[in-house]
Amino acid sequence: YQGVYPVKGNQDRFVVEDIVKFGSSFRFGLEAGSKPEILLAMSCLCKGSPDAFLVCNGFKDAEYISLALLGRKLALNTVIVLEQEEELDLVIELSQKMNVRPVIGLRAKLRTKHSGHFGSTSGEKGKFGLTTTQIVRVVRKLSQSGMLDCLQLLHFHIGSQIPSTSLLSDGVAEAAQLYCELVRLGAHMKVIDIGGGLGIDYDGSKSGESDLSVAYSLEEYAEAVVASVRFVCDRRSVKHPVICSESGRAIVSHHSVLIFEAVSADKPMVHQATPDDIQFLLEGDEEARANYEDLYAAVMRGDHESCLLYVDQLKQRCVEGFKEGVLSIEQLASVDGLCEWVLKAIGASDPVHTYNINLSVFTSIPDLWGIDQLFPIVPIHKLDQRPGTRGILSDLTCDSDGKINKF
Repeated sequence: YQGVYPVKGNQDRFVVEDIVKFGSSFRFGLEAGSKPEILLAMSCLCKGSPDAFLVCNGFKDAEYISLALLGRKLALNTVIVLEQEEELDLVIELSQKMNVRPVIGLRAKLRTKHSGHFGSTSGEKGKFGLTTTQIVRVVRKLSQSGMLDCLQLLHFHIGSQIPSTSLLSDGVAEAAQLYCELVRLGAHMKVIDIGGGLGIDYDGSKSGESDLSVAYSLEEYAEAVVASVRFVCDRRSVKHPVICSESGRAIVSHHSVLIFEAVSADKPMVHQATPDDIQFLLEGDEEARANYEDLYAAVMRGDHESCLLYVDQLKQRCVEGFKEGVLSIEQLASVDGLCEWVLKAIGASDPVHTYNINLSVFTSIPDLWGIDQLFPIVPIHKLDQRPGTRGILSDLTCDSDGKINKF
């Protein structure tokens, strides 16, 4: 096993440098998906193990491929993974021009499909990768150029957060068959790169039905991969490959903890209505009085459904009265208080407290706001008390999206 860390998971320098430093004795490498990332990865891997892979994925132009070939001149173990068929022409042309023997991988579009949110780029209509027809053409072209021995790695990616080991085993078994076919066609295959997908159980449910959880442990994931590769290779009498994986989420999801303070709380206040407050309802607007009497009768007979209906009607009528200028602000406030008191009395009140928290969601946890990523959030005070309040966390920005209401 020789893993790589995809730097897109977190490009912070201290994270990438630590992964290279601590992974050096395990020949642990890096994966890049763009030109800035390959530069970053090359500079870090100079201090890593000389055997560690630098896997070059993503869209490639001449500049990207030249950088990857330069990596081989710098004695980095660079593998150029073809994501599109036309990239091969550039690799052949530039490697001859620079007099470098490249190591080439190809990304296959598997038929195995991950149907969750994080699997939308998988399957036959995936974003990147080569179809079986294109793979056959690539092998033929490499053979004609006398470079078939350069093809050494097969890569695929089912999608992030693979929910179950059965889906994983399906994908890996399909890829292992492709690997064996490439061996049969004469490629000097050495590595099967299973991509990312090792998931994190964000919500603690250990469920394979959710984008926020996975139904396996790290050991079960590894066992499923190894067993699938071994079974296919043994059946086809093919030498076992080096297994590479690109688990970004699983490596860095736990790398930091954000501690923030709830600076204040907006609690819903319940106004106790007094007879004086609501005297105007009995004397003023006939419609408001009728609504009030209906509500009173419903409360007396314990008809909760009607109470909810009449509370709405009374509120609506009094707001209209306020807009017309026949109700004062004090009177409107007392109606709100009366309605809130009725809802509480019949058990229909569900007060939600808003806690103002000292951070900006957009800066500190943009994934939560941008792609509905769930982050485990726990209190670090009052842990000896039973929670008794429903609440949402609201950040200090004025933007209405700056809140956390999913836990």
